[in-house]
Parts: sequence; C-alpha cells; structure tokens
Amino acid sequence: MTVAAASHISRLVTALAVCALIIAAGGRAVAARAEAQHPAEHGATAVATVSATPTPRPTPMSALRPFVLITGGIGTITVPTGESPAVLNTAEIYDPEKKQFMRLAHTLTSRRDEHAAVRLKDGRVLIVGGVDTVLVPLVAFSGPSLPSILDSAELFDPSAGTFTPAAKMDASRAKPTATLLRDGSVLVVGGSTDKAELYDPAAGKFSPTGAMGSERYRQTATLLPDGRVLIVGGGNRRAELYDPATAKWSYTGEMKANRIFHTATLLDNGTVLIAGGSRLARGTPLDTTEIYDPKTGSFTAGPNMVKGRAGQTATLLKDGRVLIVGGHGDNSAEIYDPKTNAFTLTTPLEVARYGHTATLLPDGTVLIAGGWNAEFRPLRSAELYDPKRDTFSPVGNMTQARAGHTATLIWAKPGIDWLKPTPTASATPSATATKTPRRAAPGSPTHATNIGG
Repeated sequence: MTVAAASHISRLVTALAVCALIIAAGGRAVAARAEAQHPAEHGATAVATVSATPTPRPTPMSALRPFVLITGGIGTITVPTGESPAVLNTAEIYDPEKKQFMRLAHTLTSRRDEHAAVRLKDGRVLIVGGVDTVLVPLVAFSGPSLPSILDSAELFDPSAGTFTPAAKMDASRAKPTATLLRDGSVLVVGGSTDKAELYDPAAGKFSPTGAMGSERYRQTATLLPDGRVLIVGGGNRRAELYDPATAKWSYTGEMKANRIFHTATLLDNGTVLIAGGSRLARGTPLDTTEIYDPKTGSFTAGPNMVKGRAGQTATLLKDGRVLIVGGHGDNSAEIYDPKTNAFTLTTPLEVARYGHTATLLPDGTVLIAGGWNAEFRPLRSAELYDPKRDTFSPVGNMTQARAGHTATLIWAKPGIDWLKPTPTASATPSATATKTPRRAAPGSPTHATNIGG
C-alpha cells in the first residue's frame, strides 16, 4: 500500500467517524473537508468539452483597467438546517479603484477548491483542477462520498464575464500548479500525480509533456529567467526542472528537508527564495529558508524567518523585497530584504489567516483576501498592505467567505456590466443553524458539501 493510499484511507475513516457524530447529534449539517491524495483512485466525473467560442483578440492595455478575479474555494451556504460549509462555484471581482468587491453574475462551470488559475497572454484566465465533493449533511443527503478530484478545466473571458468549459486534462489534480510559459502555453503539474501536461490556448487542448521523477502534492512551480520551470517540494527533497525547449524533466539540487505548504519566490537577481512550510502535512511550521541558484543548480541555507510558517503567502514587491503573510493561526507578517539578507516583522494583519490569497496590484499595494481564521472558519474580510507605510488596512468584505480560492490579476474595460454588487448585510443563521465546523490544521481531513454556490 502506498503512502498516499494509506493516508487517504486514514482520512476516509476520520470522515466516517464525523458522520457518526452527525447522526448522534440529530442530523445537524456538519461537513468535513478531505484532502485529495491519489487521483488514480478517484477520477473526476465532471464532463467538459472544448469551448466553441473563438479566442478573443487582446484589447490594447491603454483601454483597460486592473481588477482581481476571485474564484471558488470553501465557503458557507444556507441550507434548511442552517449554515453549512460548501465547495463554491461562485466568483467575484475586486475593483482596486473603487476598493469594492462585486459578485459576478455568472458562475464557474464546476465547484472548485484547491484549484489553480493563470492569466493567459490574450487576457483570458485558465482555471484547472481542484476538488469538488466531500461530505454532505445527512439530513438531506445519503452521504458521505469520496473526494471528487477534477480533471476538468474552464476559461474566464473578462470581456464577457463568462466561464466556459475547456478541454479535459490528462489527469485529475488537487492543488496543482499552472505556470505560463514564454510561448504562451501553460505547464500544469502535480496535484498528487507525477504527470505533467501543456495547455495550448490557440488549439484549446491539453497534451502530455513527460512525467516528473515523483508524485508531488502542494509543490511550488517557479518560472526562471531562462524559461525553465523549477518544481520544489510536495513530497520530495529533490527539486526538478522542466525545460520547454526539450520538453524534458531533470533533477536538480536537493533541499535540506522536504517541504509542503511552503512558498517559492523568484528574486530580482534570478535566485529563488524557498520559505517555511512543514516537513509533513501535520508537521510543525518551519522558520527556515533556502535559496536556489539556477546557475549552480543547488540550494543553500537562507536566513531564518522571524516565525515558523505553513500555509503563508509570499509576494515579490516592486522594490525587490518579499512580503510573507500569515500562516496557520498567525496574524503576523514579515519582509525579506535581499540587500540585507534578513527578515523583519511588519505591522500585524487585522486577523490571522492561512489559505488566503495575496495579489500584487499595479500601484504596488498587495490585496490579502479571505482564508481560514484561527478558529478554522472561512473569512469574508480583506485588507491591503501598503509597502510605503508598512501597514495593513481593512478594505471591506468579499461577497462571501472563502478559503482555498484563487485570485488573479486581470484587465478589463471600464464600465463593465457583468457584476452584482456586494450585499449590504450577510444572512444571519437561524437559532437552529449548524455552526461551521472548525478547520483542521494543514493536511488534516477536510472538505465540505458540494451544493449551492
């Protein structure tokens, strides 16, 4: 039995135990989120077809304004028994100019959590993989069901505000990486598989491009200055390189320890900062860092962070420094300065976050949105980091709470009319509503209902 299979069985046993507790409590709507481990055992059932919509011609950038597209994740919905966790198919837009979140009128073609999204050269956004189902309230459904790991993909068109199915991938993937290459194609890897594939936007198809040396889950993928892609962590201390020129994989340097829930950031000097994470899914957050040098193909020890972190975000700022935000149960943030090769704490966030997103905006500020709070509940709140003032400030709420979502900087014409404004107040659960269950630490059994959105 493989480690991945054993881990999945352990999570399933835990899920069944949760179901027993639900029955004993009178069928209250409680859901647990199960981490996907082996797509070969649980293929997706969703069917996607290639969109017949022609590839749109890019609009001149001078006629466009920046927005942030936020998709999917885990949130909560209203069910007959109250509030229940749910895998979401909804999406929303953040407008940096108005500092406002607005609900998109159209939804994704599939409910998705732990998916990946990347902006294509023509301005569209490719969304791939993720997880859909898990456990459902026994009051209304027969549940439980095994995690549904998706092999489907879809495209978002900013000019129309619509999502359309794309071709199926070659493999089902949970928490994959999607990297835009220099030629405009997208390299999709990992998600509990060693398979790799390329998406061709012109042809609208995925095609296999060899296999990595090992299966990886929650790995990082970094486009290097020479066009190669560095794959780090996710189940193996040895890193790998993909060379688009030859379509071949090769091992490169070896880290001091395996890392998952870590970050990888390309620095201005061409090296890559690997920060934090944990050795195991439920391991202690690491404060260590390593620097990968593409010229030598080796890792060297970097300075320690001020705090150990897993599930944090890392954002390269316009001045070359790196903003590290949050982590499991953590509301702190710190800055890495390559000039001093040291980390320093910034002012704290308004609330602890992990599983959130961090998006660099054109004005140099960073949008921090959603995630799980210290009580393991999804957040609606968002905040902006201002590097000039070294401060975080509230910037309103998303249209609904989300964690495990994606946030992608896009460009669209002003005056778009495909949005729904944020509700003035969120629905108040009834006295009999089931409370959102506490979120497990990274790597613990999870996943929620796949109804609504």
